[in-house]
Amino acid sequence: MELQHSDSCATWKKRLLSRFLKDTSATVTQIFALSTIPIFLAAGAAVDGARINDEHSKFLAAVDAAVIAVASDDRASVQSLSGAQLNARMLELENLAATYVNKNYHASGEIAVDLTITGQKVKLDANFQFPTTIMSLAGISEIDMKASSTVQKAMRPIELVMVMDTTGSMASSGKIDGAKTAAHNLLQTLYGGTLGNEPRSEFLRTALVPFAAAVKLDTAAYDFNLNWIDSAGDNPNSKVNWDAVTTPVAWNNYYAWSRLKKSSTAYHTWNGCVEARARGTGATDYHNNDATPTDGPTRFPAYFSVDTPSESSYGYDYISKGAITTVNTECYGLTSTQCTSTTTANLRIKQENYRKYDGKKVGTESVSTDGPWSGCAASKVVPMTYDRAKVEAGIDLMNASGPTNIGEGLSWGWRVISPGEPFAKVEGSGGLGATTIAPYGDARWQKIVVLMTDGDNDLSPGGYGFNNTIYSANGLAGEPTANNRFSTTTSSAIQGSMDTDMLTVCSNVKAAGIQLYVASFGSGVSTATKTRLQSCSSGTGYYQHATAPTDLAAFFNHIGQDVINKSIYVSK
Repeated sequence: MELQHSDSCATWKKRLLSRFLKDTSATVTQIFALSTIPIFLAAGAAVDGARINDEHSKFLAAVDAAVIAVASDDRASVQSLSGAQLNARMLELENLAATYVNKNYHASGEIAVDLTITGQKVKLDANFQFPTTIMSLAGISEIDMKASSTVQKAMRPIELVMVMDTTGSMASSGKIDGAKTAAHNLLQTLYGGTLGNEPRSEFLRTALVPFAAAVKLDTAAYDFNLNWIDSAGDNPNSKVNWDAVTTPVAWNNYYAWSRLKKSSTAYHTWNGCVEARARGTGATDYHNNDATPTDGPTRFPAYFSVDTPSESSYGYDYISKGAITTVNTECYGLTSTQCTSTTTANLRIKQENYRKYDGKKVGTESVSTDGPWSGCAASKVVPMTYDRAKVEAGIDLMNASGPTNIGEGLSWGWRVISPGEPFAKVEGSGGLGATTIAPYGDARWQKIVVLMTDGDNDLSPGGYGFNNTIYSANGLAGEPTANNRFSTTTSSAIQGSMDTDMLTVCSNVKAAGIQLYVASFGSGVSTATKTRLQSCSSGTGYYQHATAPTDLAAFFNHIGQDVINKSIYVSK
């Protein structure tokens, strides 16, 4: 606050002194009267000072309110603007700031405002000429009343995971590229700059979960533990597609990978894709939750998309039919009847024949060829990390392939941000040390999940013969009732079961105190699914349907701004 003299009081002083010198009577009285002038002015200054301090507090409160209003506005994200666009936006925001200041403080003169935005900082300076009262007798008729307020965005720390649809339909209409752009832009908004300028932040931990019919874990990731996986076949779902009568006890989904060749001399290892756990009731239900994997039923089966019979379309057919003596064909080691019969029982025997896999060369994993990976997401989960570059790289690697299982993708998004195993750790980066994921209800860290999908849950129920669906994290809908992870083998009920799973996970995520943003994308989303996805979200402002990549990018930008706006504080 600066005091400025607006005129001179020399004339007033000269007249007062002249009158005093001419009056020679009552000298003592005049001397005393003259001495009261500075006393009177000092008392006046004290009165004005108290009034000025009171008004300055009110003025500062108005400026605080204005800067918060500007920082909370989506238009305050100006990192991507330059030149004329930036100038026009800043003028627009300054006018908004002036409106808020004038609405909350009624000044006697014009209030000047100056707004600056640097990264995630929004600073507002304001001033006007404030009139004095008694101090004006000393020539000080007004002072320059100033106030300054700074808002620092995103200072309440954030844990955020993006759950991104990478199914085959995302390959059309530029959707996969649009999704990548939107995800990159969301990170740029949250971090307040490019990867080169802002490679990490102590206030941000991020993760990525690409999904299709299943998700793929990164076995080389910082927070990965093979103990989460049923490598020994103790989970019944790991053996449901292996003939219990003829198959050696060692065979299960995890082991089967090691028996397939990717070249003439090299064998495959499990690629990280995982299946859903079994349904149950109460404490024994591990299907749509984040229960810690500690033993057979709670560990996740390794994903293994089985080779289906060659007679017709029963799903992923990647091993040809041959004579019962021909090695690595689906009939190898069977009887002639089992090989040629088209009864469901014999078709299932060909499907569950372990001999066809033993030493069979299926090549390297690819979205263009079928194998035990078929249906699973082509790109890997990036667990919670301070290292922004890893999430950005994961986005770039997203590839469109496979059918849609939204509930399974969201389940893993929840597990990635859940404080318990699997994924209980946060990878460090730079000077930020490794730590653990924040507990639910943490007063400091807020948890955010962003879900994006371009279609309905769809595993083609009713198709693929006795299998009833294409392979997914839920296995096959034609699996025996005791191990069925759809809770039904009825074709007409399978879609509803998947939709119910999705809504169950949504409810569980929100019940854990996690904010859930949901975006549907493109023309392949039915009206019914849009309605479900909207109810899946955390409410008004948390859901939007994007018809084009530009719409998706705009909504992701809104998400970033909304998350930040819920985290701002006034910094003095």
